[in-house]
Amino acid sequence: MGMLVDTTPLRVSPDFRRLWLGQAVSFVGSQVTAAALPYQVFHQTGSSLAVGLLGLAQLGPLLLFALVGGTWADSVDKRRLLLGVTAVALVCSAALAVNASLDHPRLWLLYVLGAVSSATLAVSLPVLRSIPPLLFGSDLRPAAFALQATYGSFGMMAGPAIGGALIAGLGITSAYAADVGTYAVALVAFRGISPSPPVEGAERASRSSLMRGLRFLRGSMVTSVLGVDLVAMVFGMPRALFPALTVRLGGGPVLYGLLVSSVAAGAFLASLMSGWTRRVSRQGTALLLAVTAWGGTIAVAGVTRVPLLVMAALAGAGAADMISGVYRYSIVADATPDDLRGRVSGVELAVYAGGPVLGDVEAGVVGGLVGVPFAIVSGGLACIVAAALFGTLVPKLTRYERSGVDLPSGAGGPDDHST
Repeated sequence: MGMLVDTTPLRVSPDFRRLWLGQAVSFVGSQVTAAALPYQVFHQTGSSLAVGLLGLAQLGPLLLFALVGGTWADSVDKRRLLLGVTAVALVCSAALAVNASLDHPRLWLLYVLGAVSSATLAVSLPVLRSIPPLLFGSDLRPAAFALQATYGSFGMMAGPAIGGALIAGLGITSAYAADVGTYAVALVAFRGISPSPPVEGAERASRSSLMRGLRFLRGSMVTSVLGVDLVAMVFGMPRALFPALTVRLGGGPVLYGLLVSSVAAGAFLASLMSGWTRRVSRQGTALLLAVTAWGGTIAVAGVTRVPLLVMAALAGAGAADMISGVYRYSIVADATPDDLRGRVSGVELAVYAGGPVLGDVEAGVVGGLVGVPFAIVSGGLACIVAAALFGTLVPKLTRYERSGVDLPSGAGGPDDHST
């Protein structure tokens, strides 16, 4: 039984139940849209480069608002901010549905709305990460994070598959419409959460408070953890190539959805069986080994034309990423002071979400210029090389050890990047 997710936070906190329900439902919908948007761009243009440019359009807002959102999360009422960004996200998905229903959907609007969606995500996730620690003592925080990780990996697994089925059966408009419905449910759930004003002594949102958070990272262990993850995501995540990979494998929308969801399926299964991770003390080494496994399985996915083997390799990559998330979360949590958690969470988001977006650009460019198999295999091998270099050049990360304290089972939550 010690291997199973602890549901105590859901039982003891009505606010957490509402937060968790709203997150769980809306996250599935957002993953439907995350799969539908690049699919629509690819099939309107026939270009993997165009899909990569979509990632570039999303990158700027994501990086900017991740930092701003982290600062806001430390300085304003978190419930009010969460309601505001959720409402904006709902309107954005509705606009995508309307555009998709046109006889000639506007390509430029996909880029604009993709950028707005990226900005709302960047503001909401630091808020969502900073509320649970205010609801629970240290004894229940790991369980609360594990619950978030479970719905997060499930949403990344189910959302793209649902999106593919909706596109195949009812058309792409239905995928965006489903996302609108999930945000409506989230708004109802979030309205029932108690107000969550800034903690006593919190700094007002300002340039100086943001800079204080950034200065903390200088020379911190957090920077090393974020660095190795950024390199792995830029070179190892071939998300922008999934539409073209689907064509290469001879499939359609359903296979596309399954390819995207395979990564999350591996992460979900790993989260259910992650109890052993708490017995590992050399967490820095474990992190580097997990990144190596991520790169190796991604490379395998690029050398075969058998869809089942590709999905199995992608699932293995998701499992490796989930395990690396356990140690990323633990090391960063240990190294971060309480009064900086919102701002550090914003920087984490900029890396964890911005890395795959940069990876979209890299994969789209290499895939468009050289070819899909080369782009996938070379990216995976680059991850292996990067892990080896970090292990050699950053010995404090390799030697990092945390003895005698359990890790949260299934860390690597919904702001992770296994999509």
